[in-house]
Amino acid sequence: MKNVLSALAIGAFVFALDAAAADFARSSKFASVKEFEATVLAFQPAVGKTDLTPLFTVRELGQPEDPQTGTPVTAPKVQSSTTLWANDSQALVFVTASPPIEATQAVVGVLFLLKRDGKSWQIADAQRFSAFGKYAGVSAKLTSGSDTDNGRPNDWTPIVTIEESQGGRGYSYQVSGSYKVHEAKLQRLDLE
Repeated sequence: MKNVLSALAIGAFVFALDAAAADFARSSKFASVKEFEATVLAFQPAVGKTDLTPLFTVRELGQPEDPQTGTPVTAPKVQSSTTLWANDSQALVFVTASPPIEATQAVVGVLFLLKRDGKSWQIADAQRFSAFGKYAGVSAKLTSGSDTDNGRPNDWTPIVTIEESQGGRGYSYQVSGSYKVHEAKLQRLDLE
């Protein structure tokens, strides 16, 4: 009897997670950052057509005369989700997926800023990054922060650096950019 109840409880949790992933949208609310991560990992962008699906979609590359060139291709699943930074009111989560285009490898990375509103977490902002080529990759890391942002001591602001690795076969390169949280938005840091 105990095993049956455990199996039913696990089944109900998996069903609820699948239902939440199918409805994964900007307006979705989450009990925790961990719940957001679990939901995004269960999300199938090619199947669950929500307002977040375009973040995981790229256009097919190819020759101009090829009728497939320019066709939108959506990733079938999310490959990874990593919390880069979190405090009591905000979190930065980096997610990757690989849309299966025919011309070469494609990788999409999305940096989500989550904001806590009362007892739930919600997407406040998102930035999408993409890379194409044999050695395509998109990565994110917490690189530094400022403890005097907004003129308030101990108000630590994270800075995340995103790197896109493009190309391959003799012509590959990396491009990077840094972002910080500013007034519940992701703000790109430019050289001054």
